[in-house]
Amino acid sequence: MRGYLVRFLSFIALFGLALTMLPANAGGVGISITTPTNGEIDSAASTGFATTTISWTSSATYLNGATVQLALAPVPSSTAITECLPATTSIGGATYTFGSASSSGAVWTLTGNAATTAVTLCVLVPVTNGPALISAKNFSEAIVTTGATVDFGAAMFYVNGGNDVTITATVPATLSFMITDPANINLEQHTCNLGNLSMSAVNSCSYRLKIQTNAQNGFGAKIKEDHDLATGYATITNVADLHVTAGFEEYGVNLVTSTYGGRNPNTGLFTEPATAWHPIANDYSIPTLATGFVSSTNAFYATSTGATQLVTHKASINGATVVGSYSQRVTYYVYGHF
Repeated sequence: MRGYLVRFLSFIALFGLALTMLPANAGGVGISITTPTNGEIDSAASTGFATTTISWTSSATYLNGATVQLALAPVPSSTAITECLPATTSIGGATYTFGSASSSGAVWTLTGNAATTAVTLCVLVPVTNGPALISAKNFSEAIVTTGATVDFGAAMFYVNGGNDVTITATVPATLSFMITDPANINLEQHTCNLGNLSMSAVNSCSYRLKIQTNAQNGFGAKIKEDHDLATGYATITNVADLHVTAGFEEYGVNLVTSTYGGRNPNTGLFTEPATAWHPIANDYSIPTLATGFVSSTNAFYATSTGATQLVTHKASINGATVVGSYSQRVTYYVYGHF
């Protein structure tokens, strides 16, 4: 019984001693990044250091003799960190000494009692490898305090884009062209029959140019003929007065451009018209050399007839027009302005 009592009293004594050794306050604290903005270090001073500032609110005021220990992980270089100079830090308003600095951390020791729980530390961190910023890397500045109040926490810093992800994508160049039926832009057409010409009317035939491209500067289309509208022995005169008129021997082409389909660079919508080679109200002869016919200065998307180019060939004759079967071949060349 006596031995049991002795052991019990010894336990009480040890428990009391352990209680006196425990800190009065302990807990994690939220570390906020003051400098640099969002913790991103993308440059360093000529000295090779970057300024990093962290702040927190202590769980209680720190007392004389307490220490604040900071650890960097991973270690950015072999150069020891240093405190910001001139000093911009305060340990809760208490005086302190700065020492035991290394490449992986440092210790601040209070030489007086703190007056506030607001704490800020400013540390110059070596972030260069020779003259250049170190390669992309993220690291933490973790703190722990000793003394009556034990606080701990950490904040992240990001060097040279270590917290960045570069997203890339490629959009292939597109360019398409189809000569289509005037009423159905999905039906390809490669003939245009003017029919039997007479002195009492102007005969015509039409088709559409369906052009699409994602070229940022749009497209250009050229037109040329292989020869005038002719038989092997006679030619119908090209229009010269801008209007093919019944009773006169004339032949020409008319272009009505799209009213939309071009991309508006401000809105991104395909609301812009194409540009015609000549005023669209007139008829023109077809050149024998490839000549600009229609164009757009922005990407172009044709999903309906209003976004295509309507081409109409017109012919008329007079009493002296020579009998025969007349023909010609018209060729278009389309270019993307990428």
